[in-house]
Amino acid sequence: MSLEKQGVKFTNMHLDLKTLLVCLFMWQSFTVLLIVVYRLRYAQERTSTLFVTAKYLQLAALILLLLNDFTDSRLPIPISMLLALAGGTLESLALLMLLRVFGSWVERYYTILFGVSIVVVVLLHLIMPDERFVMAATCLFGIMIIALPAYILAVKIRETSLQQTMGLLYGVVILTLVGKGLEPFYSMLGLNALTSHWLQIFFYLGIYLFMFLGTAGIMLLYREDSFTELERVATYDVLTGILNRRSFVQRVRPLIAASAMKKLPYSFLLLDVDHFKRINDTYGHNTGDHVLKDLAHKIKQQLGNGDLFGRFGGEEFTVLLHRADEQNSDMIAERMRTAVTGAIIHGVPLPYTISIGVITVDSGERYSLSTLYKLSDIALYQAKKKGRNCVVRSYDN
Repeated sequence: MSLEKQGVKFTNMHLDLKTLLVCLFMWQSFTVLLIVVYRLRYAQERTSTLFVTAKYLQLAALILLLLNDFTDSRLPIPISMLLALAGGTLESLALLMLLRVFGSWVERYYTILFGVSIVVVVLLHLIMPDERFVMAATCLFGIMIIALPAYILAVKIRETSLQQTMGLLYGVVILTLVGKGLEPFYSMLGLNALTSHWLQIFFYLGIYLFMFLGTAGIMLLYREDSFTELERVATYDVLTGILNRRSFVQRVRPLIAASAMKKLPYSFLLLDVDHFKRINDTYGHNTGDHVLKDLAHKIKQQLGNGDLFGRFGGEEFTVLLHRADEQNSDMIAERMRTAVTGAIIHGVPLPYTISIGVITVDSGERYSLSTLYKLSDIALYQAKKKGRNCVVRSYDN
């Protein structure tokens, strides 16, 4: 079949735009309904408020487009385009908030962009009799609205497969908008009826994809973010940001087993803050918390890749120095002890000291974590008896 005949065939195929709009309207209506019902139970925060408002605006834009056939006025077209742009703007802002890349510059960018879009769309509506130019301008601003989240998801962050995939799919939506935005210039570009028809279909698919990303995609990102937060809370100590006791134990056991199997040395350290109760009683528990955070921050700076650092409870901390023999562990432990001297809490000098108990295993023998803890605790007790602010070693024999 010749290209001309194919063009005639595809041109005669009619995609009912009203059916498409009705389908989108039903999709958006049920989406808004479910979100509203869901929000009745949970606290409302800014991100979800922007997201729901975006859905309201997009729904209003679809309603105006459906009602356009019942009026002789040209006014519903530009209003629906502006509502769609407003909805896209708020949805992008909600998405950027969810990704934690929202800032004053983002807010300023979208404020200026939407302000300019209002002026351009209104002027084109007043000046150009062909509404395709209004649609082309809407597509152009739609591209600029979606481009930032697409870049953040696909290029800048790329932390999860979901984020990368959503970023790429937003890129596909941008391509559909480019194709639709060029519609007033198809004849100038020499595009035949077949190409124009497929670009139109591509645009319709892009609209559906955008609606899908704006509902299921963002909901999945919400769930992924919630799961990540729950995992973080379950893994890390809330106050200091280091591993909590449970997570430290889970991670240290396979490292100990691997070191014993390969006969590699490792060292286990137990440390705490000297006279911590006195600090709490004298300066208050808030200051005591800042001391623990200061300690955790400074100890982390002394550790290397593969080392583990956790809070066992209260002012007691544990460290596993991966592949550190006696000489290296002595050096690192001493660096830890001196790192906390001269501390400044809330801008006020508040010197505190730590005592450290160390046990090193380099024989290849496998020790249980409870045994390592007991031996290092004995060494820590000896450090306290020696006057505190020192490092004492325990030996497995």
